[in-house]
Amino acid sequence: MRDNSLARSLINAGHEVTILPTYLPHFLDEEPAAEELPIFFGGINVYLQHKFPFFRHTPAWMDKALDSKWLLRKAAAKSGMTSSKDLGEITLSTFQGEDGPLLKEVRKVVDWFHAHGKPDVILLSTIMLAAIGKVLRRELNIPVYGFLQGEDSFLDSLLPEYRDQAWELLRDDVKELDGCISPSRYFGEFMADRLDLERANVLYHPNGITTDGFASNENEVFPPTVGFLARLCPLKGLDILIDAFLILKESGKYQDLHLEIAGGMTEEDEPFVQEQKDKLWSAGLSEYSTFRPNIERDEKLEFLRGLSVFSVPSRYPEAFGLYVIEALAAGAPVVLPKSGAFTEIIEDTSGGIIYEDNNPGDLASALDQVLKDSKGSKKLGIAGRDIVLKKYSNEKLAKSLIDNILAPAIATS
Repeated sequence: MRDNSLARSLINAGHEVTILPTYLPHFLDEEPAAEELPIFFGGINVYLQHKFPFFRHTPAWMDKALDSKWLLRKAAAKSGMTSSKDLGEITLSTFQGEDGPLLKEVRKVVDWFHAHGKPDVILLSTIMLAAIGKVLRRELNIPVYGFLQGEDSFLDSLLPEYRDQAWELLRDDVKELDGCISPSRYFGEFMADRLDLERANVLYHPNGITTDGFASNENEVFPPTVGFLARLCPLKGLDILIDAFLILKESGKYQDLHLEIAGGMTEEDEPFVQEQKDKLWSAGLSEYSTFRPNIERDEKLEFLRGLSVFSVPSRYPEAFGLYVIEALAAGAPVVLPKSGAFTEIIEDTSGGIIYEDNNPGDLASALDQVLKDSKGSKKLGIAGRDIVLKKYSNEKLAKSLIDNILAPAIATS
């Protein structure tokens, strides 16, 4: 969604942009910015070529069938079925690039560029595609940059026997790119250390949103409502927020307080979500809570406008947190743990508050601080919205990306 929004803004500014999807079809909540193109490194082909040498030599028609969007979408719905061992091995195969079992997939990407023309620059949506990026840089002789987008949490979750080797392969590949682009200064410095990169090779460019449709509710929300919008999983701290909500309700100060929960949910997430619903039911608070999994864009915009305060108590340091910018764009003040890029975003937008320790008690106290001052919290949200419209709209960030990063890179290539 981030890439599609940025691409549309670049196209609207007069630039030619091609989006090549990898692994799975794009899951968007707005119109595609460009024509649909074949999927490269399709998840099913990657798995089969990694596991079985026979599929490394199959004809193009068979690969195309396995890369069909409907089939890949069905596979995506089964998130969590890949074993930890397979996940680690497939990651290593991908990072080995042209030197590993996925050579055929690498050549498909290179051949596509040779057939369709050489661009001025290539942007990898994640540096985990660096093994492909270094080949494209060599064969096309153009600048290649990779976006940093929280890859550390995935890599660190791999089994130990794969984790260190994956980091080592990635360090070597990233050094052959022209640089990395980080959405926050925090994450740029963090990943420069993890990847042994010179700080000058990690450029800062925040993530942004398409601001069309984001409108602020100028009136105080009643009943007061706490909102969550992120993947419905333990890592995003949904259970921490629900426990904090229970504390607020038990205090007797917020009898009308409601909890609105939305975000992506796969089959893997369903047992955890049911646990949270059961917790609310046991407390007799089901009628004060709503779950909205996998909402569309229009539903998301309406959802955010109806919040008194927004919080995602993520358990790991976020590289950015695009949902924070979306909440602020709708005028909702945010309450976030002192972790990752959150402090940086709050300092930049003045759109909320940070709490020290990420536990239900501290979160409840921080939410109470916002909820008990409805007029002051509304001002926080409006202040944050003003900054987001000025600094985090992709309409403005597209120009910054061209002027500060891409144009200089192209000029010196």
